[in-house]
Amino acid sequence: MPQTKTAVVYFSVSGRTQTAAEAVGRYLQLTPVRLKAKDPYPTTGFQQLVARTDAENEQRELPDFDPVDVSQVETLYLGFPTWYHQPPRLIQNFLTTTQLAGKTVVPFVTSASSRVTESLPYLKEWAEAGNFKIQDSFTANTPDEIATGLKDDFPL
Repeated sequence: MPQTKTAVVYFSVSGRTQTAAEAVGRYLQLTPVRLKAKDPYPTTGFQQLVARTDAENEQRELPDFDPVDVSQVETLYLGFPTWYHQPPRLIQNFLTTTQLAGKTVVPFVTSASSRVTESLPYLKEWAEAGNFKIQDSFTANTPDEIATGLKDDFPL
């Protein structure tokens, strides 16, 4: 079911969130757009990724990203992994520097151990500051979780 003024944007390092975003995109009949860090995250060597994210968290660094045009979007499906029981710092930078006032953001997350509920306090804080709405978030680790999350928005 095509949605006008809707977009799917995602951040993925390992490919797991990309797979989820592609599934969400197929359901919505939209092509997902990848949110890319200007300084790419390491894709090989888990310890290098851990070291980088630890440093970002300790230094409160907000990594730069390549711009994504969401100016015409009303509803933004935003996919990302959960790191350290919260959204990655790149997602924080995207949500706090992108003009999202008046828009609705539908977060979907992937994680081996965390649910979307762990990210919600952060997302709600950023939404309040940015004057946008967080709605219908869901965990997207499996096709069943994705289908269940999307049915909230689009009854089958």
